[in-house]
Amino acid sequence: MANKKVTIRDVAKEAGVSVATVSYVVNGRTDLKISDETRKRVLQVINLLNYSPNQAAKALASKRKNQVGFAISDTDSVLKAADQMNIMKAITKFLGDKNYDVFLIPPSRFENYGQADALICYDLDKTTFFTIGDCNFAPLLALDCYINDPLFFQINTNLGRLKDAAKKMFKGEKYQYVMLDTNNAEKKDFTKNTFEDVLFVSSPEDIKMLSSKNVLVSCEALLPFIPEKYNICFEPDTTKEKLELLYTAYEQATNRVPIENHNLCV
Repeated sequence: MANKKVTIRDVAKEAGVSVATVSYVVNGRTDLKISDETRKRVLQVINLLNYSPNQAAKALASKRKNQVGFAISDTDSVLKAADQMNIMKAITKFLGDKNYDVFLIPPSRFENYGQADALICYDLDKTTFFTIGDCNFAPLLALDCYINDPLFFQINTNLGRLKDAAKKMFKGEKYQYVMLDTNNAEKKDFTKNTFEDVLFVSSPEDIKMLSSKNVLVSCEALLPFIPEKYNICFEPDTTKEKLELLYTAYEQATNRVPIENHNLCV
């Protein structure tokens, strides 16, 4: 339906309900008996189809609370936990300056976070991402995880930017890209296919597996554990430009703005 305007009938058909039911939901009618399951399904379809007539946009926008959920994966890795907190701190500061509140969604806790206007899912595998989506009708933003579904915004690091930084610093010499291990198989495969030499680490002990004097790092949490004897090129994953892109995606998703390109890299 990307090439034509989505109508209320399209939403009703996709959700398996009447046109009247869709109208009641988008207008926030509480005087009628509509089950939570039906209301949730209708709102999910509205999000997925980018249904945004004036009345629906106003009804949905009026309920925005300027609250953003931040979902992370469960981990036993000290490095991964440090990275998660670093990213959340950066996002909380950035969105806080724009008068948004960010709250942490505990790992592996799947429920309806109705107080959130949108959910930022950080470095999750596809199964976990879609499980959270099944429990919520708020828009989901995939941050640093490859979902490869045009219905959702993906905001990922442009690996070409990292390669250019390493090429410039190491002047064509071989190097090893050191990256935190991830459960997102698509992200891991894409990284391995982009760089000639990648070391995935989960603990400081894994740093001992470095096999090149030249090291490319994009995760700030790894920096303190790489010995000074290595030539280090640090090109951060999280930049101001990336946070701006995340915010733009958030605004477009919560306002139901139809966007053809949901795969964003910086």
